Amino acid sequence: MAIANDNVITRMLHGRIGNVIFRRIGKKTIASKAHDYSKHKWTKAQIENRKRFGKASLKVNKKLRDDPELKNKYKKLAKGNQNANNVAMSDYLKPPVITEINVKNYKGQKGNTIRVGAKDKYFIAGVIVMILNAQGIEIESGMAVEMPFSGSGVWVYKSMEDNPCWKGGRVVVRVADSPGNVVTGVLALDGT
Repeated sequence: MAIANDNVITRMLHGRIGNVIFRRIGKKTIASKAHDYSKHKWTKAQIENRKRFGKASLKVNKKLRDDPELKNKYKKLAKGNQNANNVAMSDYLKPPVITEINVKNYKGQKGNTIRVGAKDKYFIAGVIVMILNAQGIEIESGMAVEMPFSGSGVWVYKSMEDNPCWKGGRVVVRVADSPGNVVTGVLALDGT
């Protein structure tokens, strides 16, 4: 592997020329031998992972191209030789996690609260809470608000409607991160 620091010939070079691949990492241009995978037998898991990575790459590149503010956020999170795309790819490939759905303070009355714990590698874009009654009919839904201490990972939803048939109903929580990954959690309202 060769590294060219401020070479006029290779300064903005990237891609493949013959059997050499040029990559830009930070402010450096790195030249390395191209690998020959023509005789390699890929496993089913490797093929699926390559497809997933390719799909992620397309989505992330489009998202960062369309949203310069988001790209700047990722750029600020980059460490060492990382760039905004590396950080965004890492975020895309690891979806958010719902750590808690707490309905202790929900008794079917307007103003009751539902607490959601959610975390992501970098940041949560939003938390949506939907309340269904015992018949499975949606009573209300809306955005939860993150607790005041920034990055707390604790979100609170304040109910806006009375729900007399709340026992036997459900709370559905959807958590989205910046790259667009969405995870869903469901909890039964049993009144205990």
